Amino acid sequence: MNQNIHNPKYLDIIKTAHDLFWKHGIKRVSIEEICKEANISKMTFYRFFPNKIELAKTIIKNMFDESFALYQNLMTENISFEEKIKKQILAKFEGTKNISSELIKDIYTDKKLGLLEYWEKRTAEFTDQVIKDFALAQEMGWMRKDIKLEFIMYFNSKMAEMVYDPQLEKMYGNTQDLIMEITNLFFYGIFPKERNGNEL
Repeated sequence: MNQNIHNPKYLDIIKTAHDLFWKHGIKRVSIEEICKEANISKMTFYRFFPNKIELAKTIIKNMFDESFALYQNLMTENISFEEKIKKQILAKFEGTKNISSELIKDIYTDKKLGLLEYWEKRTAEFTDQVIKDFALAQEMGWMRKDIKLEFIMYFNSKMAEMVYDPQLEKMYGNTQDLIMEITNLFFYGIFPKERNGNEL
């Protein structure tokens, strides 16, 4: 367990860096900027993190941990599968607020940062659990049985590429709108055909 999670200075660094990374990406944000915004010294920063990349990895780890815990709690709720999907979409909306295409680009296109491998590993773990839940939903008749679960996995892996596609970027006012468009478009078609007229 991280011994620093209750340290106010550590938490200030995490929150400040999260906000800056989400707005500007990782490469464009300096340690000096993080320290200034968090009102801490560089010495304090280096007491917790050896560099900016390790800080970014910590923030990404926290994001995945929180998202997965939220997902697991949601899937145990005593509500319909369709309601669970609606809540997932709302949770995704909250989780992607203020996220920039620069952050996605930094993770997916800059191999020097070394973040893509970890991002893909955690995404795969998350996807594996979702696939198990969707397979059960198909068995129970809560979801279209004719949709291939392998396609869901493939589509999920391509979503990030769509987010930083220049043509799609031009169509939307911000990255969150694009993410939610992709998410809604995908989930809209997974319910049994007689229920496809229901709007989220």
